[in-house]
Amino acid sequence: MLTPNILDIATKDVITVTENDTINTAIKYMYQKRHRDVVILPSDNRNYSIFTANDLIKLRSENIDFNTQLKNIKFTNITTVLETTSVTDAIAHVSSDINCLCVVDEDNCLKGFVSYFDLLSSIDPKLMLKKRVIGEIMLSTHLKYANMNTPTIEILPLMDKLSDCVVLEDEENEARGIITTKDVVKLFGEKHDLLKPVSEYMSSPIQTISSETTIDDALQFVQDKHFKRLIVEDYSGQILGQITQEELLARIYSKWADVMRNKDNQLLEINKVLKERATKFEELSVIDNLTGIHNRLKFEQELKSEIERFKRYKTETFSIALLDIDNFKKINDTYGHLEGDNVLKKLVQIVNANLRNSDLFSRWGGEEFIIIFPLTSIKKAEIAAENIRKSICEKKFDVVGKVTCSFGLTQFQENDTFHSVVIKADKAMYKAKTSGKNKVNTII
Repeated sequence: MLTPNILDIATKDVITVTENDTINTAIKYMYQKRHRDVVILPSDNRNYSIFTANDLIKLRSENIDFNTQLKNIKFTNITTVLETTSVTDAIAHVSSDINCLCVVDEDNCLKGFVSYFDLLSSIDPKLMLKKRVIGEIMLSTHLKYANMNTPTIEILPLMDKLSDCVVLEDEENEARGIITTKDVVKLFGEKHDLLKPVSEYMSSPIQTISSETTIDDALQFVQDKHFKRLIVEDYSGQILGQITQEELLARIYSKWADVMRNKDNQLLEINKVLKERATKFEELSVIDNLTGIHNRLKFEQELKSEIERFKRYKTETFSIALLDIDNFKKINDTYGHLEGDNVLKKLVQIVNANLRNSDLFSRWGGEEFIIIFPLTSIKKAEIAAENIRKSICEKKFDVVGKVTCSFGLTQFQENDTFHSVVIKADKAMYKAKTSGKNKVNTII
């Protein structure tokens, strides 16, 4: 099987700005071309870099003057590959923190832009994913919700790299629309009034796909719609969650690697590359870059295993705890996002010191974390969660001082599912938040 050169699959019409351009100029081009990002051309042999909608949100939250030149702000660098590189060799440049490439000639002049999505799609995932459905790899992914009448400026801080969209609900908690980073570019591009209700700017109705949609069709859907994420619903139309393009590709890779190990007679040319990198990719794909603990994907894998073990062997049940840092937005607003990151890392150290080796501690998203207590009843889990809560409350965090957390605790029951047990923990945590914070609340 022959694979094309990287330039053959690259996007040639790349949206670019120079380092001497301002943030406002970058916004203008992103809005005009309906892109979420723009490539920053280097000068003086510096690296190519990228300015994204998430950077835009971050700069706005930090009150950076949009007339600032791009060269005065640090952005993510992009790895470059020569235009003669094969797609097979280009895959070797991709890692957990490098998900796009700039294609250049021998003089380092930009010839095109390639995403990890483009790479995988070019090698035809239909070969093994035509019959798998999105529900198999999604499991569960957290979504953020807000009232549609909330001022737009209060919605923007809810979006980050882990959750770059917000589902907007009416007074009856019915989902009416969504706002994404693409909408944010439009807000700034058209200089809209951010004090107005977000309902004026949301995309409505929400475009969803069924959890029974094949992965092959899901890939085609995001290509056709140019979406960054998929909002997934069940057979009754109930929203289950989201899966971003990056998560979709990471999970496709995991299943792809399994198939490649068992079918060495297929795709022989890329098999060698994938095998060499499989272990590294698998390890990196389940670790949260900031805190070093397991990420949401690893939690989902382990929760599925715990449920299968409980149902197959009829052993003692298990409990899970969802914890959220109280008033974390205020910490970021007061001390900055860098100090907010330090709080997350310090909190992880405290929690880890209070866990058993058998417990699984993962970052759920943003300032939320989740713990699986294997072979643990709700009573024992309550004691463990309370000890963790007290330890966090009693520690003094550098700069910030006192930090507290609210805990939602639940136990897996015979009639529970993957989704129902997570929802119970989320509801318990929400009740802990609304009833005073800094406490453990239990829903069985």
